[in-house]
Amino acid sequence: MWDVPGIPEEERLERLRVHLETAQRIANLGSWVGDLVTGKLEWSPTVYLIFGWPDGEPVSYDAVMRAVHPDDRRRLLQVHEDALVEGTSYAIDHRIVRPDGETRHLREEAIVERDDAGEPVRLVGVVQDVTARTLLARSTVDTESRRRELLHRLMRTTEQERARLAGDLHDGPIQLLTVAAMRLEHLRMTHEAPPEWLGEAIDTIRATMVQLRDTLYELRPTLPAAAGLRSSLGYLAATILPAASVHVEVTGDEPSDATGRELLGLVQEVLWSLRGHGGSTSVEIDVDVTAGEVSLDVVADGPPPSDRGWGRMAYLGVQHRAEALGGTCALRPLPDRQKLRCRFPAIDDQGAT
Repeated sequence: MWDVPGIPEEERLERLRVHLETAQRIANLGSWVGDLVTGKLEWSPTVYLIFGWPDGEPVSYDAVMRAVHPDDRRRLLQVHEDALVEGTSYAIDHRIVRPDGETRHLREEAIVERDDAGEPVRLVGVVQDVTARTLLARSTVDTESRRRELLHRLMRTTEQERARLAGDLHDGPIQLLTVAAMRLEHLRMTHEAPPEWLGEAIDTIRATMVQLRDTLYELRPTLPAAAGLRSSLGYLAATILPAASVHVEVTGDEPSDATGRELLGLVQEVLWSLRGHGGSTSVEIDVDVTAGEVSLDVVADGPPPSDRGWGRMAYLGVQHRAEALGGTCALRPLPDRQKLRCRFPAIDDQGAT
């Protein structure tokens, strides 16, 4: 379209200029050229729009630097200097403050043109207003951070409620059933001809106590006092999956108490999901805490989640717990086994990751 017969060269160039300026305005992208010998700086019309300056107003390098946000000025100066000394180009994100006080986020890229002696003589660059994109990205990050915080609070509230229920269960029904079983046993031993139903009643009470204790362990497993992480994980596995062969391996740095608690809670969730969906006869638990990251790998025998093994809903509970810690979980089916890999940042004892 630029080589239409009969159009003078001047008109063709003018059409090209208009189309280029239109494209820049639509993309919110402007171009500029800076002569390093004369100090002259030329902007396209879109750059004036981005900076909020009158179109065609003379501009200078010093005036541009004064428009750069004070917190970004030193960094931009350093990037310019590095490019002029030894570079061929640069790209940087920074902010400017427009005359009306509005802050805008820019993406700036430029190349350095040099003479035959290798001295820089010209900068040719583009600048794009990326404010909307930057604010959207920050909003997304803030939303994700709030989501994780809500998940964390939910997990904390759930654990507190489970602990309360476990305490009520231990101090209430289990204690009452224990007393009832003891009295009935005493009655059976002292009665010359105890009725048959008395023994059946005692057996029923004891079976009920076993079921309640299983529920108690699910709500709040009792860990050995002052137990190390490896011992605590082994105790959890033995309590929840007593019939399984369990191997526990812990490597890396010594985790903080907060990290250890979160890790135990996550492993507990995994083990109960295994028990509740068919159980496993062989479980391997590998934990590594290195460079501020916690890695948890659990390998268990059994079919994939769609059959027995880890049920899909139970796995979602594990995944949500990991996400609440700012981490991830992935389930990978293996031949006759399943591998769950979780990663989350370590937590200090003040609760910071």
